[in-house]
Amino acid sequence: MKMVYNGETYELGKNVEVETIDNVRSHNVGDSDYAKHKIQPWDIWIDYKLNPFDADIVKRVLRKKVEKGMTEQESRKLDYQKIIHICEERIRQINEGIEL
Repeated sequence: MKMVYNGETYELGKNVEVETIDNVRSHNVGDSDYAKHKIQPWDIWIDYKLNPFDADIVKRVLRKKVEKGMTEQESRKLDYQKIIHICEERIRQINEGIEL
């Protein structure tokens, strides 16, 4: 039996594999809310073949996580500060000719 999931074809010997795929995507580990959405950061990373830095930026843009001891606004600001930091590092790598 074959199954197509997010553009990938899987050979299935038992329904256990389908159940495993669904279970992995049906919940989060931690406080994020990605599993509530049709498209998760993983889908974008895979489809666009993103390097780790670009993938991290996408994850932070899509995240709606409130850090402990912070308001939603403070948590969002922290995510944007982290995105800036990641961008600065990636720009440094590009300037030095580092290819990923």
